[in-house]
Amino acid sequence: MAAAAPTQTPAAQIARIYQRATFKELGSQTFAPGGSDIDFTLKQQGYTDLLLVQIKGSYALADSCTPALVQGSHDIVKKFLVDVPGRETPINLSGRMLRIANLRGNDFGIFPISGLPASVTGEEANSVYDAARDDFPITVKTTNDFVVNYVVPFHRSVVDHSGNLPTGALDKIHLMITPATSFADFMTTAHGVDNDVSDISATVSVTQVIFSAPPSDALVIPGTTGDGIVIKYDETTDVIPQAGVATKIPIVAEDVLLAIAHAVTIAGVRDSADVDSVYLRVEESYFTDPNGQPADRKTVLDALANGAPFPEGVFMWDRDTPAAGQGDWIFTDGINDIEVGLTVKSGISLGTPNNSNVRTLRMRRIVLPAGA
Repeated sequence: MAAAAPTQTPAAQIARIYQRATFKELGSQTFAPGGSDIDFTLKQQGYTDLLLVQIKGSYALADSCTPALVQGSHDIVKKFLVDVPGRETPINLSGRMLRIANLRGNDFGIFPISGLPASVTGEEANSVYDAARDDFPITVKTTNDFVVNYVVPFHRSVVDHSGNLPTGALDKIHLMITPATSFADFMTTAHGVDNDVSDISATVSVTQVIFSAPPSDALVIPGTTGDGIVIKYDETTDVIPQAGVATKIPIVAEDVLLAIAHAVTIAGVRDSADVDSVYLRVEESYFTDPNGQPADRKTVLDALANGAPFPEGVFMWDRDTPAAGQGDWIFTDGINDIEVGLTVKSGISLGTPNNSNVRTLRMRRIVLPAGA
């Protein structure tokens, strides 16, 4: 079904032993829903491993407006774009799908760790940490303070930093952040967001995590600092035209697929409960039962595989196994046809035209040609 995997080498992991992480603050800029794109220029130093993007702000909610976060606060960013001159564009994602990639990874630390620690009480309580965790309250008749965090990753996982950007050797690289059109992109209120939401004030800040180059006398094989690989994240959107019939989503068979994820919206709302089943097929081989896997069981299995449930409406085809290496990657050599089918339960209203859709995230591993 798939081409043979190349032999894995731990050289990239060995290289990291000799590299030290440094943290550069790229400053803060005003973030305004409906505002212009925000441009951060990365520091031209070392090997960039990841960016931490934090949006902090506040807004006021009117009395008795029955607010609801319909799509989730991470939709406050419409798009993240990292454009690297002369190389593949590694990041071209909405805030929602980047958040899903972050949840799926849960290993974007500098060294292996089991994800973010929980809030604690008593002597170990840390109010600064608690105040920096994702939080988007929707309390009426008050000013709500919110924080939304994203990781923009360039490495594959915490145990394999393939994908690092050699920012010390490339032309200027920009992170472009496009704000949501308005709070109405992810919130509803009884009288409309324009009437019930006011006094919006927010900033966006970026921290760049950079690894130094290994010392010249380090026992590191040339070309194993992780920068000969691009880990690319992008997404597409397919409209769900009919309930009770599988919506067929083609997955372009190129490069090495590390993971595929779907975020399902039905009648304008994220929705898992109204999905009947999903299937994944590669050529003539099914990774599920050919009739589809029941959505509720798929949801539980996704949670078990990733240590925590994903947001409502998210389904993950995670063929990447960071601890074991390449075990379940989909190598696309000789493959022409990869398809996901997703069926909404019969009788479910799909709302207005194009108001029900599936966003699909692809995480791909791309080997750069020599000299790129």
